[in-house]
Order: sequence, then C-alpha cells, then structure tokens
Amino acid sequence: MTSPVVLARWWREPWWARISLALIVAAFVVLTCWNLARGGDFSFYEASARSMASSWHAMLFGAFDPAATVTLDKLSGFAVPQALGIRLFGMSTSAIALPQVIEGVVTIVACAVLGLRSGGRGVGLVAAAAAASTPIFVSMFAHPMEDGLLTMALAVAVVWWQRAVITSRWWPLLVCAVFIGIGFQAKMMSAWFVLPALVVATVVATSGRRRGLARAGVVTGAAVAASVAWITAIALVPTGSRPYIDGSTDDDVFAMVFGYNGLDRFAPGAVPGSVGSPAASGGWGATLTALVHAVTGHGAAAGGGASSSPTKLLELPLVTQIGWLYPAAIAGIALGLWRWWPRREEGRVRGRRADAARPGAEATAIDARARFALVVLAAVWLVTAAVVLSLTRVPHTAYVAALGVPLVLLTAVAWGEGVQLLREKSRGRRLVLPGIALAQGAWWAVLVTQARLPGILLLPAMVVGVAGVVVGVVAALSSARGRRVAPAALAAALLCVPIATSLQVLDDARDGSGGDAYVGVTAQKSDPDETFAVSSPAPWGGSAGLTPAMAQLVDTARAHGGGSSGQALMVTDSWAISAQIIDATGADVLTDGGYSGHVPVFTVPALEQMVHSGRARLLAVAKGAPESDPVRHVATEPGCRQVGEWSFSAAHEGGDVNKVSGVTLYDCEGA
Repeated sequence: MTSPVVLARWWREPWWARISLALIVAAFVVLTCWNLARGGDFSFYEASARSMASSWHAMLFGAFDPAATVTLDKLSGFAVPQALGIRLFGMSTSAIALPQVIEGVVTIVACAVLGLRSGGRGVGLVAAAAAASTPIFVSMFAHPMEDGLLTMALAVAVVWWQRAVITSRWWPLLVCAVFIGIGFQAKMMSAWFVLPALVVATVVATSGRRRGLARAGVVTGAAVAASVAWITAIALVPTGSRPYIDGSTDDDVFAMVFGYNGLDRFAPGAVPGSVGSPAASGGWGATLTALVHAVTGHGAAAGGGASSSPTKLLELPLVTQIGWLYPAAIAGIALGLWRWWPRREEGRVRGRRADAARPGAEATAIDARARFALVVLAAVWLVTAAVVLSLTRVPHTAYVAALGVPLVLLTAVAWGEGVQLLREKSRGRRLVLPGIALAQGAWWAVLVTQARLPGILLLPAMVVGVAGVVVGVVAALSSARGRRVAPAALAAALLCVPIATSLQVLDDARDGSGGDAYVGVTAQKSDPDETFAVSSPAPWGGSAGLTPAMAQLVDTARAHGGGSSGQALMVTDSWAISAQIIDATGADVLTDGGYSGHVPVFTVPALEQMVHSGRARLLAVAKGAPESDPVRHVATEPGCRQVGEWSFSAAHEGGDVNKVSGVTLYDCEGA
C-alpha cells in the first residue's frame, strides 16, 4: 500500500533554497580542499591504503603491507575509499583525502534532508550550515581518517530511519541498519553510539507499544548483524589464506574488534586474546575498577590523548573543536520536547477533533510524531556519545566528531522552534530565539579566549553576531511584517563564531592533520601570538617522502638485492620503519609485531624458512629490539652480516618519531 505521506525533497523546494544549499556545500568544499594536498595521513594508515590499492586481496582483508601478511590494527572499511582513490587517480595525498571530502558533502546533505523533513527548508538550511561550519568536521573531512566514513554512515542511517518513521514502512529500517553496519566497518563499536537513540526514538515514533518494540528490535538486530557480518566472514577464512589479524595475540578478529579496539579502552584484560590484555593481568575486575576511576575522574589514561574525565568535553583541546553550539543544542532539546510532547492532553484533544473535522489530519499526526522522535533521537544520541567519550580515553581529537550530527540537528531544531515562537502573540515567547543567541554569545565569550581565535576573524564574527541579535530582538518586538527578517538574522548570530573558527583551516598551520584533526592553535603550540595567514590553495597533489636516513636504508637494501625477483625488499620488526617505505614507494616490506609491537605475525621458524626459500634476505632490526624479537633473533644468526646502521633524529617521522630511534640492516643471503 502506498504511503499517504509525501516526502519532502530538496529538488521540489524553491530555486533560492536549492541555490542556498548548493552555496553551503560549495563553501564547505572550498574549505576542505584548500589544503588537501598538504594534509596527509598518519603514515601507518596511509601505507595501508596504498597496500590495499595494490591488490584486491589486500583490499579485501584490509592489509597493512602489499604482500598482505598482516592487517591493520582495526577494521579497514574507512580505508577502502582511500584505496579506490589511489586506484583511480594514482598515489597522492589528495587522492587519499578526496573520499573524505565526498563523505563530508554527503553528511551535510543528509543533515539538510533531516532538517527539511522535520521543520521545513529553513531548518534544513540551518542544519546544513551548522554541519558545514563545525570545526572538527571541516578539518576531519579534509584528511584521510576513519571518523569521516563513520560520521557519514550514521547521518545517512538516520535519514533512512526518519523515512521509516514518516512513512510507517519497514524496509527503510533495514537500509538504516545497513548504513550502521558500514559505520561499524569504519570505526567498529563507535557506530553503535546511535543504537540506544534509535531504540528509544523508534518506540516513541510508533503507534502501539508492541509494534514500536518490534520495529526497534528489527533495526537493532539488523544493525548488529550488518556490523558483525564481515568480521564473521573473515573469521571463517582459514588462517593460511588471509593476513594475520593485528591487535590480537591469537589471530582473532573478534579479540581485535571488541577487545583491543573496544573494552580494552576501559581496561586491559576484558577480552582474552587482544594485545595488551592477558587474562592474568586484567579481566572484568580491572574493567570495573577502570569504570570507577572514569566516573570519579581519578586515574590517568595510558598513552596519549585526553584522559577519562566527566568534564573533558568542556575543556581544551576538545571543547573548541565541537562545543560552540552546546547552548543551542540544549535549547533544541528543551524546545523540541516542550513543543512536540505527544502526551500533552491539549494536543491529544486537538488531534481527535482534527481527525474528525478535516482530511489529512493523520499525516499531520505522523509528522508531529516524527518531529518529536527526531528530537528524542538526537538528544539520546548526544548524551550516549558524550558519556562514552567522557568515560574513555580520547586519543585523537577527531573522536569528538561523534557529537557533531546530533548537535547540528538540535541546533536546527532550536532555530526552527524559535522561529515558530516568533509568530506567537506573547512577547516573551517571541524573545526565545534571541535569548538563545544571547546565551550562545555568553558561552562564546568563555571559549574565544581559550581558542585564541585571531582578531581578523573574531571581530567580523562579533559584528555579525551583535547585529543579528539586535535585529532579532527589534524584529521580535515589532509588527508581524518586521519579524520576517528575524529568522535569517538570528541564524547568522547562532553560527557566526563557528564559521569564523572554521575559516582558520585556510591557514595550513591551523588545519590539523590525518594523525590528529583540529582547527586553530592547539595547546601544544606555545606561541600565543601566532598570526593567522591564508595559505596558497593546494587542492591537488602531494606525496609522501623518505627522510635522508630512510632513503639510504632503502637504497642499501636494493643494492643488496632486496625487492628483486619476487623477493620482499626487507623484513622489519617496526611499522615505523615499514610504513614510511610502503607509503613513499609501495615496496613490499614485511612487518612483525603489528602496531603495538607485540603481535606474533612471524615466528622464528617461519622467518628462517623465508630466508632459506629466498622470500626475504634482508632484515631491518629497530634499535633497542629485545632479545626475544624474532627478527633480531634470525638477523643475528650465523650467516647473516650487518650491512648498514642508521640513527633517526628527533624530528624524523613527524608523529612516528618515538617508535624507533634507529635501525640496523642485515643481509642473510646463504644463511
């Protein structure tokens, strides 16, 4: 049966609305592509993208090296678009980063569709503009990172969920689940941040509790099934026919996904078989202890990144990347729940009268439930992501992008409901939207000093913000005709400072990187007077290079026959050595240890067999490798000789520097 509800489409909107959306998208593309050729990625993942582009077998399993002997330390779905970009355009920084720009465009359009179907073209345009000016989005989507595909997939999933709610159909729920599964391939359990919100919002949006629970069960079950389908298929492949699974000590993809990249973020030992999680030194007791520390704020996080803290999302460096619209989002929750609460007695009576008095009332009731459900979904999604990020270590700033889409939607809801109140007779209600803009201004006064926003961007933003609020207040208090200018003025006031902050990416020194996306001057930069300067545009090109010491290592290896006749260029025990070589040359470099250095990719007998068979003759041992290191063990056996030694300077790898300080090359021909 055909649904009586006609879905809103952007191509049915007036020409000015379509052009406005196109201009928002175009501005976002300009910002993300301005330094596209300069961005690059963390060499570990960039090397994997190049390896995956070298063969379909390597792409299928998400291999780190061209020979597909070991995978990444996480699921590689995010790198598939990057590998396809390399296949289409050849190896370059821009070819790897371009897919993320496309993912960003899709995310903005998805937010625009959600806003359009919820509150009309104005809400859709505000949602699109808020997404396009969210600082972490502008930097993240300009660099090759797993968070880009995750964010896009979840935004599109919510679009299909909204369609299921509006039309009361079942099949869009399955499409929604598929996109959650795609998000899982990009960043694993982070894709499940949205599941509690989907469950609650689906029940709220559906007439009849049993039917609502059934629909919620379908979307949840299908999402989990879509998420684990690929790793289940990998687990069923015989170990000899696929790469070794990094992040696990026993070649177990489930330990890598749910342990190393999941519960181990709370405490080591929750999942046996994951790297750094021996059962004897962890377990659920350690997990519960870590949870207590996280909730109370005690204890430091291991490794880099922001530690577990209930207030970390209100502090530097995270708050200036995602937190500009916190007050508007809170207002969106309050206004959305107040305006569309389905159990208000007055609304129920009015709904019954409408059902009896006029045609089309059923569609109106469905629309009201859909609006309320979207507010519930965005609110629960935002709270879920915020709680998880507060309880776990945040090793990279881009993790806070998980808050981006719900923040954008709630901001658009606040604006849309505020515009509706501008039409009320009560002056108090007409001043709600200007009041939200004033609350934003007060919050920004706290943040701008921390963000160290350059004056050349801050001053125009302040002028726009003050003018927008003044115009909004005057218009709200004037005649109905005068109130027509208030929505646009107050939209500008709500978004002026996030836009100014995001414009900093035009300076490549403030644009972050694939290793850590951010906008502006970070706390690590000690010069408080660092000037803002627009860089020359670099939308295409860029390539990874070898440091002088690494170039000498590669030349020496080739001079001794490495990489010839189907032979690996070398075998090494450190990804910090192999990643730069694979990234810059695409050479076949075999790597033991995985990302952590503790993954048993090769055993001593396996390495000895590779040397004897001629598969590899050159072994590169990182300085300081322990006696138990298989590569060092074989390299120091009789018959192998040292052919070169190099030390790396402190600035050598631009992020990989602390992994190795030097390397020794051994030739084991005839060993």
